[in-house]
Amino acid sequence: MQATPIHNWIPYQLSYSLQDEWMVKWLDLGNERMIQPFFDDTIQLCRSKQRQRSRLESLSTAAFLEDACKDLPALAPAAFIFHVSRCGSTLLSQAFSTPEEHIVIAEAPLLDEILRVAEQQPDIPATTRENWFRQALQLMGQLRNGKETTYIIKLDSWHIHFYDVLRSWFPQTPFFFLYRRPDEVIASHDKQRGIHSVPGMVNPVLLKTNEPAFYGSDFNGYTAQVLEQYYLALQDIHGQQHACNRFFDYADGVREMAAAFSAFTGIAIKDMEQLHTRLGYHSKSAQMTFAPEDHSNRQRFFFAGCQDAYAQLSTLLLQTQPIDHMREG
Repeated sequence: MQATPIHNWIPYQLSYSLQDEWMVKWLDLGNERMIQPFFDDTIQLCRSKQRQRSRLESLSTAAFLEDACKDLPALAPAAFIFHVSRCGSTLLSQAFSTPEEHIVIAEAPLLDEILRVAEQQPDIPATTRENWFRQALQLMGQLRNGKETTYIIKLDSWHIHFYDVLRSWFPQTPFFFLYRRPDEVIASHDKQRGIHSVPGMVNPVLLKTNEPAFYGSDFNGYTAQVLEQYYLALQDIHGQQHACNRFFDYADGVREMAAAFSAFTGIAIKDMEQLHTRLGYHSKSAQMTFAPEDHSNRQRFFFAGCQDAYAQLSTLLLQTQPIDHMREG
């Protein structure tokens, strides 16, 4: 495989400059595979190595993305993973990132920044956002070892609210939706918070919540409203009955989750033992054996609104996807 000038380089950050110009930061992956639990981990690792060579940052205008993609061999996405957070999405992406034939991008900040460009430039053309998103995907999905065959994108949880846009861009690509009962999700965030479970960290207009001051110190109540909006959005998405959408409840088991994802997307599990081994460890650490969470004090994480929205979603799916709620054996 002949290397291109941009080989192993990917964009990793988009920012709006004081001169009203969009700028992109670039990262040299070197020989590193993107197998960390989150894309931020890959960025930190490669930036550290990059700084050892030079303290200068690699910058370009966003317009350079198009030039960088010319004649660049890359895979098209085979599947997008949507999720409500703390519902097995990281474990799923980690399990499928192990084979060297797979490229897995897990919550890349750049993709979020592109989807949300209108927050900083409301008049940006819709075609510009789409082109940047496709170009970023091409660059991150470039062929680097000549063996890659499969490209999986795990999105941020709030990208559920970008479903209509993403579906219009990728009308035939499998979208796999993971969800989980909200009291368990809230309990997980109570231990270690994701940014969307902290008021004000993600635009409340996007999350469809009240303003941050409304919640005071009630972070769990805030998280419950975020989740309620996720479940309501998933109900709407389900109602569209798109043939390339599939939903899975974390309660049905992690092995079943991997099997359902494989069957739906057509992404084969080549080494079942290897995959099951990875599923036995913590999603964020392949060295830490997974220990089931203690849900004995679940009541304090119970919020009626999001619990009802979850129950409604589950009922809808039981009527149309009974196989997703059957366990092996």
